[in-house]
Amino acid sequence: MVKVKVGLYFGELGYIGMPFWPEKNTVINISKDVHPKLGEAKKQAALNAACEKRGITPSDYIRMLELSERPFYTLDGTRKGEIIIPQRVIQSFLNHSSMAAPKAIPRIQEKGLTFIGIKIEEGFLRTGKTEADARRFERFVKLEESNQRTFSSSLYIYDFKASGVFVIDEEIIREDELRKLIEYGGKWFGVGSARPQGYGRFKVVDWDLMSRP
Repeated sequence: MVKVKVGLYFGELGYIGMPFWPEKNTVINISKDVHPKLGEAKKQAALNAACEKRGITPSDYIRMLELSERPFYTLDGTRKGEIIIPQRVIQSFLNHSSMAAPKAIPRIQEKGLTFIGIKIEEGFLRTGKTEADARRFERFVKLEESNQRTFSSSLYIYDFKASGVFVIDEEIIREDELRKLIEYGGKWFGVGSARPQGYGRFKVVDWDLMSRP
């Protein structure tokens, strides 16, 4: 295994996390049992019944709502903690880049190999940012089933360096080839949400070989 200390710089159009938490899935399922046209009293009664059916107390539900709205992954899991970019986000980015890159760019040929061959020592990249540093990106988004638009608002962090140590199995891809793939993907594809709007792009600013067998 080869270890490389990496720094990825995100500029003004930084990184939008928008994780889909397990709590969000539960909240959505509960909302399906509450008809939107009910009056407030009946709506609350339906909500209580939906929670009770799932063994969830009112205080549990409020806590789930709070957890489901966290805009980033953080080091301690709270909204005040340091924002991180998880290993699986980087691995998914590498798979996307490998599928879309031209032949001149080194690629990982099979998706499954990415999760074996490229890991991050801590399991994530550190950003040094917290939610307090974030700006808001707001836009109207077209609904799939109609021409209606819905208003969407997302927090993003900007002007930062995501740092960590990559652990690379060179039987899958050499470290110099991986750098080329990451540089290409960082320029054209990026990570996180709202990538079609230009968010999530980055440059490789640090690539320091730490060890080689």
